[in-house]
Amino acid sequence: MIYGYCRISTEKQSIERQIRNIKSVYPEAIILQEVYTRTKLERPEWQKLFAAVGPEDTIVFDSVSRMSGN
Repeated sequence: MIYGYCRISTEKQSIERQIRNIKSVYPEAIILQEVYTRTKLERPEWQKLFAAVGPEDTIVFDSVSRMSGN
């Protein structure tokens, strides 16, 4: 499976660009969305995704900054 992880830091931001970019390359990706700051590692959707993926699965991001701050 291919999973796309999309994260914004505040409700005022739009997540649509991230979803569109991932779906343009991986149309079959299952998208998980979250509004959470990058300074917190206890992101609920990220935790669910991380627990669900297997060795054959792939997680894609629109940019590395959506994964972490560095």
